[in-house]
Amino acid sequence: MSDIHFNKEKGSQLKLFTPGPVEVPERILQELAKPNDTHRSIPYEEMHEKVVEGLQKLLYTDNDCFIFTSSATGVMEACVRNLVKSDEKALFLSIGAFGDRWYNIGVKNGKNSTKEEVEWGRALKPEFVKEALEKDNYNVVFLQSNETSTGVYNPLEEIVPIIKDSGAVVCVDTTSSIAGVKVEVDKLGIDVCLASVQKCLALPPGLAVASISKKALNKAENVENRGHYFDFVYFNKKNQQNQTPTTPPIPQIRALAAQLDYILNQEGLEERFKRHARLGKRTRIWARDAGLEMFSESGFESNTVSTMKNSLNIDYAKMVSEMLSKGYRIVNGYGDLKNKTFRIGHMGEVSIKELENMLEDLTDVISALRLNKIS
Repeated sequence: MSDIHFNKEKGSQLKLFTPGPVEVPERILQELAKPNDTHRSIPYEEMHEKVVEGLQKLLYTDNDCFIFTSSATGVMEACVRNLVKSDEKALFLSIGAFGDRWYNIGVKNGKNSTKEEVEWGRALKPEFVKEALEKDNYNVVFLQSNETSTGVYNPLEEIVPIIKDSGAVVCVDTTSSIAGVKVEVDKLGIDVCLASVQKCLALPPGLAVASISKKALNKAENVENRGHYFDFVYFNKKNQQNQTPTTPPIPQIRALAAQLDYILNQEGLEERFKRHARLGKRTRIWARDAGLEMFSESGFESNTVSTMKNSLNIDYAKMVSEMLSKGYRIVNGYGDLKNKTFRIGHMGEVSIKELENMLEDLTDVISALRLNKIS
């Protein structure tokens, strides 16, 4: 069993195969160490502009893109506060823990919130979405593209147009898919596409980003009590000046600029999407060969995080701990799924070879657990 502690001298020595934060490549760590000017300087404004342009290409959008000093949860709350009026109704389509979280944010902010959910492990289907929308007149609809707790990817291409046809504003949390799975914001008509950077973008936590449509910005202007820190109207004003409203983590933004340049101009978007697809497929093949059943519905499995059932009836806590002794961190199931599932994150800069090496060690650990060789 392994007991890992804070390493003051060297930092973490683990290989991270978690659903986030993920391992940060050395070239990004070097970017973080570079000195910066202030957030009200011309050099910063030039860097900010590069990031916005890069995000627009990454998300296939002409919409404005904002940079937030928060996790994605902060922007989830921002969507609720900026886009739902006191006399309007919000619909939260949930397929797991983070869909539930968004609904709870709506409730805690006093919004008229309704949750329509499917069984965890399932995806949203067109008929389900149509039936949910027919139950009431919803002004804003919230959903995840990729549910990190269950390893399920929603068919956005099929369900977002249905929501748009209803006239509702559409907000999509793409935290564990942006830069790993193609999301064409303008083609689908997504009004807010948000994410944090510590997953497929392979950056340290501390930033969130979002594309915001003109429809969403216009609506925000007519919503009262938007708050201060996440006010879309104020963000838009400062974003036109290539700035943020308050002091951001400038080193992380420098790292984001470098990473977007790498993704767009070195690896290439299509190649990055293909690599993540290969990583997802390889993990599912391994799970099948190991006798593990996928928790996610067939045909809707995520290419960035795989969630497996405890079909072998082994102690997943021991398995995770034993993998630490081998230099890898994978994670147990999320919340109520603890010990019922475990998750492997295969996103960011992970290569097929690195995944193969980890899976080889994981196979050995599972075999030992099944033979009761690990106490």
